[in-house]
Amino acid sequence: MSSRLREGFSFVEILACLLVLTLGVTAAVGMVMYGVLIAARAQGRATGMATAMSVAYDPTPLLPSGATWTSSTGSGEASGYINNVYVVRHETPSADMTLPDGFVSSVVDVDVYDTFRGHAITSFTTRVLRQDKP
Repeated sequence: MSSRLREGFSFVEILACLLVLTLGVTAAVGMVMYGVLIAARAQGRATGMATAMSVAYDPTPLLPSGATWTSSTGSGEASGYINNVYVVRHETPSADMTLPDGFVSSVVDVDVYDTFRGHAITSFTTRVLRQDKP
């Protein structure tokens, strides 16, 4: 009787192991890339909302030199790039409230886009009470 002792792995077993290992590494890399994408979107939304809230209450924000922010005082429209996002601000005076003399109530809508009227990141709407300048 001759008995052969089998030592090591066959070629098919090694290929099967490499296939499983490759699929696992590919899935792990895909999950990391998806996590980075979700984190970037969350950062963009947080920055967009902070920018929208800031612009809603201050129609002429303090901007760095060279910023493109256009504000039209007559129509209540303002737009431009702030914090690397495109912001559109619209203020509509409302006369439906009974206010003391010298005060004006307005509804302010702010929309934030990732590029010029591109993908909308966030919007913010609020009512602002201002005192008229004498």
